[in-house]
Amino acid sequence: MPGLSAAIFVLTVLFYATATTLYYLEVARGGTDEERYRSLTPWLLSAGAVGHMTYVLIASFVHHVCPVHSVHFFLSIASLLATAAYLLARRRFRIHALGLIVAPLGLVIALGTFFLGSAPTGSKLPASFIGLHVFANLVGDALFLLACGAAVMYLVQEKRLKNKKAMLLKRNKGGLPPLDSLDKAVHRFLLAGFPLLTLGVATGTVWAQRLESGSPDELLRAIFGYATWLLIAGVLLLRVAAGWRGRRAAYGTVAGFACALVVLVIYLVRPMLRGA
Repeated sequence: MPGLSAAIFVLTVLFYATATTLYYLEVARGGTDEERYRSLTPWLLSAGAVGHMTYVLIASFVHHVCPVHSVHFFLSIASLLATAAYLLARRRFRIHALGLIVAPLGLVIALGTFFLGSAPTGSKLPASFIGLHVFANLVGDALFLLACGAAVMYLVQEKRLKNKKAMLLKRNKGGLPPLDSLDKAVHRFLLAGFPLLTLGVATGTVWAQRLESGSPDELLRAIFGYATWLLIAGVLLLRVAAGWRGRRAAYGTVAGFACALVVLVIYLVRPMLRGA
């Protein structure tokens, strides 16, 4: 039974990861190659969801725990319901691109179910794993910082243009870059940082069981971490699905980075709070 559950878990992760990659490639290419993967990605996502549910059920029996007592169980059910709703409504409402959120969300939560029924994680995690988690988050946040900077410059430039200062900007060689260049910079920095953010969220699920203990700082960090991921994914998704560019994308980027900044602040002040 443990061998069977491990095999199902590996297949589930592979299905989810492949679907996530294909959805990401579609969005990264502006939807131009959407038809190439349109018939394949839903099947991969469906296979991942079936494997996910099967693993949760088997893992519960293997560890002899009631799954409803685990936060991973509730997250898994929420993810599976979201996946089912997406697959049923995908064609009718033309929301294929929404898979950019649904597939990686399933991947992240499926990885968390690996710890279903196990003891809360602590210092037993290998240093390489913790290093990967920290590296992914730091590099991802660095790219989001650049995206946020470009987004702020876009908003400032747009406001100046609206105030009819275009002629002054043209004469000023040190002026801000064109709006189109800034918009593309925001998009490219987000595309580069999103996979790293997804990796950081995925590796961070190993600490999800600590949410059951109700630690306020860990709960806030998880909430703002997922909020960051959802906001960035939303900006990328809506750019393709609804043509969101310019000001809307800039505001969404700034909001996403603000959430990421809150997570970093919590990391910094947590030792002081616990010491107090």
